[in-house]
Parts: sequence; C-alpha cells; structure tokens
Amino acid sequence: MNALLRGRCKRQVLLVLLWRTKWRSAMTKRSLILCVDDDWNGLEGRKMLLEEREYQVLVATGGAEALQLFASHPVDLVLIDYHMPGMNGDVVAQHMKASQSDIPIALLSADDELPESTLRSVEAFISKSESPANLLQIVEYLLDEHFLVAPLDDSRTRGQQRRAA
Repeated sequence: MNALLRGRCKRQVLLVLLWRTKWRSAMTKRSLILCVDDDWNGLEGRKMLLEEREYQVLVATGGAEALQLFASHPVDLVLIDYHMPGMNGDVVAQHMKASQSDIPIALLSADDELPESTLRSVEAFISKSESPANLLQIVEYLLDEHFLVAPLDDSRTRGQQRRAA
C-alpha cells in the first residue's frame, strides 16, 4: 500500500509539473511587461530582449507616463529604473502598489545596492550589470510567482483572455 501511494504521488507530481510547464508557457510568453527607464538605449535593449522571448512590452521614459500606462493596461510585471528625473523608481513603484498591490515590480539600477527602505515596496532589485540571461531568469521567476500566487480579478482575467486570443 505504501509503495502504491508513493507511486501515485509521483504520478501526481509529474502531472502537476507537466501542467505547470504547459500553463507557464501559455501564460508567461504572452505576459505584458512595462519597462520604465529615462535611458532610451537601455530601455530599447531590454524591450528587444523581452520581445525575443515573445513577451509583450510597453515602454515609458518617465514616471508619469509609466503610471498612465499602468492604469490603462493589464500589466503583469513592471521593470523600473531607480534613478529617473522628476520621479524616482521607488516613488513610481509606491504609486503602482497603492492601486494594484499584486503586480510584481522590480527596480533596476546601476548602483550595487539600494537603501532597505526603497526595496520594501518591490519584489526584486536587479543590477543593470546583470547578464541578459539572468535578467530573463528573474523575469520568469517573478511572473511564475505572480501567476501561481496572485488571484486574478475580472480586469486581469479579461486582459489575459484578450492576449490569449
């Protein structure tokens, strides 16, 4: 009996892993990512990298533009430069979290470290010196965690259905 249960559990785990792989490829490949940076070259590079992986990407060159896009699109992940004129990335992240706390946000910076208080409102800190492969791994991790944990409200469900069509 014990061996049978272990075999059944192994099959269930395998089925869950297979389902998760198919589900993840269906969901994350169509995920909408908002990239925010005042440096157009860095912004364009990240956009191209993410689009090569079949992510949909919105770009903003400042905090006010980012907040408008965030409010009007069903964004699944936000990547924000920390140092921007007018409105720093942590301030933009705080505004976004106040309106939709379940969306993962990562701050990017050329700095090696950011103040602890700055990191409280975001899920990740990514150094701009990270390799493209590491950036993609972090993006996939944040999206996996978001889709596995966060409940979808009606507006997000509609956004996912619209992207799947």
